[in-house]
Amino acid sequence: RNELARKVAKDFFLDLQSGTLDLTPGVNALSSNKSGQTSEPNSEDETDIGGKRRRHGRGPTKETDILSLAPKAHLVSSDPRRIQIDIGQAQGLVRKLDSEKGIEENILSGSDNDKISRDKSHGSFAGPVIIVRGLTSVKGLEGVELLDTLITYLWRVHGVDYYGMIETSEAKGFRHVRAEGKSSDITSNGSEWEKKLDSYWQDRLRGQDPLEVMTAKDKLDAAAVESLDPFVRKIRDEKYGWKYGCGAKGCTKLFHAAEFVHKHLKLKHPELVIELTSKVREELYFQNYMK
Repeated sequence: RNELARKVAKDFFLDLQSGTLDLTPGVNALSSNKSGQTSEPNSEDETDIGGKRRRHGRGPTKETDILSLAPKAHLVSSDPRRIQIDIGQAQGLVRKLDSEKGIEENILSGSDNDKISRDKSHGSFAGPVIIVRGLTSVKGLEGVELLDTLITYLWRVHGVDYYGMIETSEAKGFRHVRAEGKSSDITSNGSEWEKKLDSYWQDRLRGQDPLEVMTAKDKLDAAAVESLDPFVRKIRDEKYGWKYGCGAKGCTKLFHAAEFVHKHLKLKHPELVIELTSKVREELYFQNYMK
């Protein structure tokens, strides 16, 4: 999983630096420029629309079709104030998830040199600018374009649907996109949606990879079942038939089934469970923190 993420990230940065990055919400856009199309980036059969290179006659229509299929976030996601909040939060997620998967020197994560706060004469929110240096050009990403680049990166590299509040092992289908509309159309439940979004990703920024945690829990559960089996004593009772006893030192509890003994051991004899699963815990610690 980590190796795949590093490979996808490398392809993403190559497209970003060459100016061919597609920001549509699908997962196959990275390969769209490698499917045998032979036109040059500056050839006459293409045009630049909104900072994204499209083919004449069909590019915008294709993008519109894709956007119409993608699930929509709350309308407040398009508010200029919210855009700046999400840029900062998305950059934090990029730094966090990149570090978990061993991805280094990501220009999107930002630095003191790249984050340039500028006052806008028309009073809109100032925000960071990320400098992208290609072979023949230098470009500054900011505002909506920077945010879309960040959430596209999170989706394709890390399986994170930012607006959908979802993290998966592999991106499939479409991620959520911002809903377009006037600020006057924003309903009263916008603040609730914002709280939910921020709470979800702040918890992730403070915690571990949930997929790694889930895998670790499964491994520990399997190890516990295997190691506790010898502590389940099968006893023949003349009146009640087969019973299952607890094999922990000094314990005389009896149960109707082996799984109840396992549950009893975990609840009443946790020190025994910890001792028996210590080897697996050490292996998991090494995998997660020492690699």
